[in-house]
This record gives sequence, C-alpha cells and structure tokens, in this order.
Amino acid sequence: MRAPQHRDGDCPAAAYLRRQPENLVVNGYRNCVAGLAHQDMRYWDAARTAHAAALGAIDGQYALDVMASLIGQLGVCATCPLRFYKPGTGHLCRDECLVLGMVAGAQHGDEAMMVHSAKLLSCSDACIEVVDRASAYAAVLLGHGHRLTPIPLGAIADIDFRSSSIPGSGGVSLH
Repeated sequence: MRAPQHRDGDCPAAAYLRRQPENLVVNGYRNCVAGLAHQDMRYWDAARTAHAAALGAIDGQYALDVMASLIGQLGVCATCPLRFYKPGTGHLCRDECLVLGMVAGAQHGDEAMMVHSAKLLSCSDACIEVVDRASAYAAVLLGHGHRLTPIPLGAIADIDFRSSSIPGSGGVSLH
C-alpha cells in the first residue's frame, strides 16, 4: 500500500495512519476487535468517541454498528483468526490492510479490490455479506467527506503474499 510521504525514520504505515479517514477505519477495526477479544468496554468507548467526533453522534454510532457487524460476520466466516494491532500502533497487519482495501474499494468504485480483499478475509459463501457491510461503512464515511486513498489491487496481493511468508505476523488475533 502506498503511504503518504513520511518523516525520516517514520514507518510508512504511521504516515498513512495520520490521515483521518484511514485512521478512523483502522482504529475503529482495532478497537472493535480488541473490545471483543479482551471484553473491555474502554476499546468500544474509544471507537465511539472517535467516530462521533468525525461523523457526529448519530452517524458515528451507525458507522460503528456497521463496523461491528462487519467484524461479527468476519468472526463467523474468516478463513483464519482475525488479526489486529493494538489501537494507536503505527503499523498495519494483513487483515487491517484488507479491511482498508474493502472500504477504499467501495469508496472508489473498485469492485475488484472489494471482492479480492473480502475473499482473502472470508469464506466465499459469505463474501457478499462482508462486501455489503464494508460498503455501508464506506458510504457513511464518504457522506462526511472522509475519502480514503485508493489502494492498487497489486498492493493488496503483495501484502497478502508477504504476510503469508512471515509466520505469526499481525499482532493479536480473534476468531
């Protein structure tokens, strides 16, 4: 995934995550999954606060509900345990990149990106439900002017290839 210019010594993912739309998606995903994995309401509160600040209370809650629904669907049909980094971490794991791929693909009308990312995360039987939920989340963000940077399909394929060659990559997991 191509990241914006970064400061010397700064990880490219950290520079990418300084963009509000990408940060909202990634840390929304991280906080939701961490809230489920650790049964800790502080993660949900952090996600709720960030979404309300960016989207308003009503749309923020709706977006968070859709993200939770997306994660719930992935929890049922993920091809492997969902991976995530601790909220606020300046790195991206494979699954976080795939969620970004689905949301960015939806916002930019890139159906190939959405479907490819969804298939890498889920079983093919539930791919449509995963894409639908990611698209609904993307629409709320876009409705408030939070447009993600487009992601080339080749970048997602490269991320998937690299992560499959690194055992245990991607932080904590939930399934």
